Amino acid sequence: SDKKCPSPPCAHLGVLEGEIWGYYDLSQVPKGTKILSLSTPLKRTKLSYSNWSALRNNDEIEAIKLSDVDEERIDVLSSLPNLKYLKISCNKQNEFPDLSTLKSLQVLVLASITRVDNIEFLKRLSNLKTLYIWDLNHLYDLSPIAELSGLQELFLSNGGMCGVGKPVKSMEPLSRLLELEYLHFGVTVENRNYDISPLLHRKKLKHL
Repeated sequence: SDKKCPSPPCAHLGVLEGEIWGYYDLSQVPKGTKILSLSTPLKRTKLSYSNWSALRNNDEIEAIKLSDVDEERIDVLSSLPNLKYLKISCNKQNEFPDLSTLKSLQVLVLASITRVDNIEFLKRLSNLKTLYIWDLNHLYDLSPIAELSGLQELFLSNGGMCGVGKPVKSMEPLSRLLELEYLHFGVTVENRNYDISPLLHRKKLKHL
């Protein structure tokens, strides 16, 4: 999309038009909502989301944006048969629950994740096509990404080029992504091992 996204780090993903936000009682989310934003409200507002179960089995929602995730929320999201897009941003949790129950998910955006230090929660997202990771500052082991066998687009940036994020262990796991067509690799690597030769043999890789 040529349109600019309001959140610059995700600009290349375009704009999700028709986004609905501001419904803290989730039983009041309008019928027909396809894109739902559930960003955590500022503490001073003393607002919080309620009635998560009201979203269960909603077959109209296709995209959700939120800041905090827990097992209860993932359980509700896993019941949404047409959920294809999930963005988790501005998150300060120490760990994420397993996301493997999100069977219909095709696009996952992780942005400004400041404390999580492993991405095991990504494993077994069997239908994922696009993974966008921006400023997951403690990203180290990329092995779980290698298990995303259908992945076609991968964007990685942990702030390493400007000294914010720590280096990742190795680029090698990415060579196992046989369906990969697009790769942006904006991270530093441990021991400065930037050997990309295994990636060059990926027949479907179009952009590196």
